[in-house]
Amino acid sequence: MNARNDKLDLILAEARPRIAEHWSSCLKAGLRGYTPATVTRLDELIDRYFAELKALPDGAPSTEMLLCIKTFFSRVDELMAAVGVEFLETDDREVLVPIITEAAAAAGLDTEKFEGGDPTLEFRHF
Repeated sequence: MNARNDKLDLILAEARPRIAEHWSSCLKAGLRGYTPATVTRLDELIDRYFAELKALPDGAPSTEMLLCIKTFFSRVDELMAAVGVEFLETDDREVLVPIITEAAAAAGLDTEKFEGGDPTLEFRHF
């Protein structure tokens, strides 16, 4: 392992309880589109995003990290389309975007070059 991947593992490990708590509250509230299956799928997409960042070579160009972000949000869009409802909203964004952004920064993306330090803006639809 390298230091970058160790940092990514730590970010994900620290984020998991927050994510799980958020999904649990959504399920308990009976929010539209939230089911155990969709929550599991969202967790899988997050894991896949982290795995893809970890697979990048050290010093990968920012375009490759941005492609990982774009692909993550495309997969989220596909999940929402498959479920038939746009169930992710502001509260979800406030949980997910900091994690996605922090991971990209740990992988080497200079997030300060983006409006509000958020490289996800152009790719997310919630």
